Amino acid sequence: MIELDGQLVSAQESLDILAEMEQRSRAAATRLPQLTQTRDIWDGLVFTVAGARVVAAMNEVSEMLPFQERITHVPGAKPWMLGLANVRSSLLPVIDLQAFLGLKAIVPSKSTRILVLRLRGLVVGLVVPSVQGMRHFSKSDKLPNARMKGVLGAYVYDAFNVGGEVWPVFNMHALAADPGFRSAAQ
Repeated sequence: MIELDGQLVSAQESLDILAEMEQRSRAAATRLPQLTQTRDIWDGLVFTVAGARVVAAMNEVSEMLPFQERITHVPGAKPWMLGLANVRSSLLPVIDLQAFLGLKAIVPSKSTRILVLRLRGLVVGLVVPSVQGMRHFSKSDKLPNARMKGVLGAYVYDAFNVGGEVWPVFNMHALAADPGFRSAAQ
């Protein structure tokens, strides 16, 4: 005997109750609307660099870390190569993105973050002044070939227009493919 809602029922009665519940659930499921697999949402990570707010595809940034003071300098490296950080027992090359772009180096603060990229065989941490969070965009709001002027122009090919507000897309694949970015030795 099994107690069910304060009443004793036999094992067979409890199995009959479960079978009836399963039958009702299956019948109700056939009346539910079917979900379509189309996804017209683009997910991005919003951050600042060179005084501009940009967004990178979430699938281009594998993780985000707080800025680490313990970065070991690498002799003979270009000034934008800050050095190596020990992240979970793995060495991560850390690059000041603004310094790489030829701008003033980032002064670390509480909002400074390291964006970890794992693209095109390259694993690197990019130091950015701040990250504002994740943002979802409708793919229908995408502005193709939305070029940006200035130092970011080499890495911004698209943007989103949401209610008249433009969100430039910083292409991390383009950055990883840049031969100058892949050559940190002086």
